[in-house]
Amino acid sequence: MRNILLMIMFAAAFPFIGFGANKPEQAQSGNRFFITASFGTQMSGIKDEDFIAKNYAPLISLAAGKWFTPALALQLAYRGNYFNTIADDEKHHYNYLSGEAIFNLNSLLKPGTAPGNWHISLHTGAGYFYNHHYNQPNICAHLGLSANIPLTQKLSTSLLFSSIMGWDIYQGDEDILPGLSLGISYTF
Repeated sequence: MRNILLMIMFAAAFPFIGFGANKPEQAQSGNRFFITASFGTQMSGIKDEDFIAKNYAPLISLAAGKWFTPALALQLAYRGNYFNTIADDEKHHYNYLSGEAIFNLNSLLKPGTAPGNWHISLHTGAGYFYNHHYNQPNICAHLGLSANIPLTQKLSTSLLFSSIMGWDIYQGDEDILPGLSLGISYTF
């Protein structure tokens, strides 16, 4: 079901992406590489009982990718290092390696938007989740929304809200790891 949803989202956005960079501002923002480092907090679950102090843990995320057009980027990312649960007091170490598509919603909804302005982006993808506490691998989906603000021509900052979603990540059924992080990105 997750894969079908991801394919539908990409197919719906495909006509708006405009793979040919035919405007000067599109040519400037397309075909650029970037690296990003983000730090924040995450928790296991989104039920009322999950919102307690011992359920929060640090979130580290590293990514590298490429903008192909002003509206579409692809990136490879790492997310980790551990999360807490309300079930015990142990640190549940994990690694999450993912591939994702990033859709610049400003460029999709208003083509020709000048590069270098703030923008909202939708992040969606899938990845390999390994829970070291369970010694168990898993394939998970993730979804996120970020607000990106340029600091200079090459540096920008972002606030990213995202979630890893999967089956039996930590409690034997549908699980979710939402996180909020602040990042810095370098484009070259």
